[in-house]
Amino acid sequence: MIKFFRKIRQNLLLENKTGKYFKYAIGEIVLVVIGILIALQINNWNENDKQRKSVEQSLFEVKENLISDNLKLPEIIQTVVDEIDVQKELIKTLENNIVLDSTYNNKIGKCNTINGMPITVTGYNKLNEIGLGNLRNKELESELIYYYENLKPRFEEQQDYDRGSLREMWFPYIQTNFKDFSYRNYAVPNDYKTLSRDSEFLVLLKINLDTRIPTLNSMLDLQKSSKKLLELIDNELKTKK
Repeated sequence: MIKFFRKIRQNLLLENKTGKYFKYAIGEIVLVVIGILIALQINNWNENDKQRKSVEQSLFEVKENLISDNLKLPEIIQTVVDEIDVQKELIKTLENNIVLDSTYNNKIGKCNTINGMPITVTGYNKLNEIGLGNLRNKELESELIYYYENLKPRFEEQQDYDRGSLREMWFPYIQTNFKDFSYRNYAVPNDYKTLSRDSEFLVLLKINLDTRIPTLNSMLDLQKSSKKLLELIDNELKTKK
């Protein structure tokens, strides 16, 4: 093709058709520019298609992460709800000056546990690397940021606080005041009457209750946001088909 154009230019020069030569040369330049622009456009289309597919794959992974996490949440939430109810019952019992007995062993054992789980972020991290701004649905982008950058850290911070409470307050108290203990199952005090009159035990229960309520709220917020995210992701994936 290049030889063909070159031959045309040479013939025009040999025939002394300078005006036509310049017109032809300009036309040839225009064709080259158009060819370059078309090539660039095709390249942009290819890059955009690659990016679109990467975003779509990452969204699929985020969806799988959310589904996996949601399978665990209901059971954990119910465990925390039960634990809160037990602690409220024990606090009320102690404040009414009722002496505890062996029927409370299982309930006491449920008052000092950790109820948490890791939040899977592999899909979100990949999507974040590609750029959340590539999402056409800005509500989805906003909800992803809210879930992973707000709710997740708050939930993890609450879990850390619960672990610290268990390690620094409950375990030392249990070692001193209980003769038998099975995590999440039961706790047998050295003396039921002494435990029932111990203001430190009552205070520990109240502190623990105050920490479990925020833990529960953070889990409920995660569950609510994840359901909304799954719906938004499904809608986004449908529009890409």
